[in-house]
Amino acid sequence: MKPKYPLFSEVVLLHDIPAHNLKRGSVAIVVEQYAVTEQQQYGYSLEGFNVPNVTVEVDESQITSLEQWQKEMEILEKLHRLSVIKLVHLNAYIEKLLNEEPIDLLKVS
Repeated sequence: MKPKYPLFSEVVLLHDIPAHNLKRGSVAIVVEQYAVTEQQQYGYSLEGFNVPNVTVEVDESQITSLEQWQKEMEILEKLHRLSVIKLVHLNAYIEKLLNEEPIDLLKVS
């Protein structure tokens, strides 16, 4: 299995890390990758949280790529502009999508 985040890529914390006073949304650089853990996740060392001389170790599930984070923030911004009724409709649509059987695109002709 290959690491999800390459060395020197920008990533974003998905959760606060109180021990280092780091907040969800903080951006860092991957400076080291570690072998897969028992949870089948890579570990990473991160630096650059606008805090000098701090290296933080995290599991893959604690971070996301900067690009993914930015896409999610754009979607959340759009959600904040929706009316209540549109949010209800959107929620129903999302539930429907999540409960549908996946379509095998290779078999569809």
